[in-house]
Parts: sequence; C-alpha cells; structure tokens
Amino acid sequence: MSDIQKMMIEFSTMDLIHSVAVSRKLSLREAMSIVYRSPFFLKLQDPETGLYRESKAYLVKMFNQESEGAVKR
Repeated sequence: MSDIQKMMIEFSTMDLIHSVAVSRKLSLREAMSIVYRSPFFLKLQDPETGLYRESKAYLVKMFNQESEGAVKR
C-alpha cells in the first residue's frame, strides 16, 4: 500500500467518523467506537476494495446500509 493510499484511507475514515457522530448525535469517541468495530471499517482499510476513493456521501450511505442490515439480523 502506498503512502498516498494510506493517507486517503485515513482521511476517508475521519470523514466517516465525523458523519456518524453528527448524524447520530454522538461524541467523536462514540462514533469512533462504532466505526472501528464495524465490518465496513475493515473493507475501507483494504486498498483492494477501492472504497477510499469514493465520496464521503457514498461511504456514509454504504456504512449506514451495512449497519442497518446488521441490526435487522
């Protein structure tokens, strides 16, 4: 994984955490816990998925869909 990929993954993760915190009215610490423990986070960390190249809106949408699916099961 290149340094640019690592940086883009880090920025995408920060954006996702911030969006989860705002949309769910959580502290950043709570949002971090939710994101870091999610299966989606593992996919985001894998450069092979290419998720780090997607828009913030797309990542939030996908994260929320996966989260809702996990709750319904």
